[in-house]
Amino acid sequence: MPLHPLRSILGAALLAACAVPSADAAVALLQPSRRVNANQPFTLTLVISGDAAQRSYAVPAKLRVTASADLQGPVEVILDRHNAGAETLHLRPGQVRTVAYTGTLPEVLRGTVRIDVPDLDAAPVLVTLVRGADAPQIAADGAPTGAARNAAAEATRPGGALGTNPSAPAASATATATPPAPVAVAGSGEASRPPEDTARLTFHEPMFAAVGAHGGLNAKFQLSFKFRIFQPENPASAALLDNVYFGYTQFSLWDVGKESAPFRDTNYRPSVFYYRPDTGIRGGALTRLSFAGGIEHESNGRDGDASRAINTVFVRPTFHFGDLNDYHWKFEPKLYAYLTRTGNTDIAHYRGFGDFRVSYGAPNGWELAATLRKGTRKAYGSVDAQLTYPMSRIFTGTAGYLFIQYFTGYGESLLDYNHKLGSQLRVGYSLSR
Repeated sequence: MPLHPLRSILGAALLAACAVPSADAAVALLQPSRRVNANQPFTLTLVISGDAAQRSYAVPAKLRVTASADLQGPVEVILDRHNAGAETLHLRPGQVRTVAYTGTLPEVLRGTVRIDVPDLDAAPVLVTLVRGADAPQIAADGAPTGAARNAAAEATRPGGALGTNPSAPAASATATATPPAPVAVAGSGEASRPPEDTARLTFHEPMFAAVGAHGGLNAKFQLSFKFRIFQPENPASAALLDNVYFGYTQFSLWDVGKESAPFRDTNYRPSVFYYRPDTGIRGGALTRLSFAGGIEHESNGRDGDASRAINTVFVRPTFHFGDLNDYHWKFEPKLYAYLTRTGNTDIAHYRGFGDFRVSYGAPNGWELAATLRKGTRKAYGSVDAQLTYPMSRIFTGTAGYLFIQYFTGYGESLLDYNHKLGSQLRVGYSLSR
């Protein structure tokens, strides 16, 4: 039976009070399965444990949560207590009880969603909402199946990880269950999207700022991002429209040391392309194969003799070799064909028809990457080498990377596509690599 409204409010307040560090109980959210069937009721389980003297805990009939999807504001959702039970829990020190709540998540939520309970001092949980035929199944009673159900059972089993043994350490009662391993998506060929590509707006190419001094003090900085235009019902979908991205990269060369510090050139590079961060193809030393393909415009936004512009169609597979969590190799050939060339009809003589990027490094260690271009004439071409190292390993609390770049050859920018200005060494900071 539902509680009286006043009693429900008081119960929620008392339960929230149980979550603060100074209280005699801890409240945590049990991590659901990572992939959740959004077509069926969503279940969220509270794990309530007694830490000190025996006390009574009022359990609310409804639970207010906020659900936040990528690039969307939080949506408030009210969950109802799943099964009828005591309105008050009496717990001994070290004793643990779980209370499940269910409700419907609005269809406006797509992809990875953060579930938070504002009234509780408990860590939020992340789930990936899946709709349609690929949605994972849940039990008829609305509780999650598989690993998530087993984790919940283990939390309350006597002698379990969060068991009811009064002598169990109090600290263990605050731990949430270990999230289950990613579930393979039928027909998609991939287990899950890589962590760096689960967000809708992500880094595209390296984003950095660096300074050098060859030929006078100068700087180079680049902004780059990509945006998944449509968020599908199944985030791991391989369908064409479900994986169309808009990309944008812009970089500038800045002659800081010259009078009035003019910008030498700025290049603008919007693109629309199909992108799969993991195609599911593996074998031998190949641990992941990514793929991108689409159309790209590149220009410097100037007129007259300084105007430069090209339009290309490209494909860019990315081959990963080795342990992706440790030092490994990556090979990214970007092959393109010119659709139009304005102000630089002979650009292929100096740039060729491809950018070949090779890198070796680790996610939490240094990485050395080099992009090679070879023109169709003589010895024209260029080398752009970049060495990065995590700033957090140098200064605690920082993010990003120490960035060192060495460029030599033709065409560092479109303005100078047919000029070799001299080698340049720059040092700076990078947000991504």
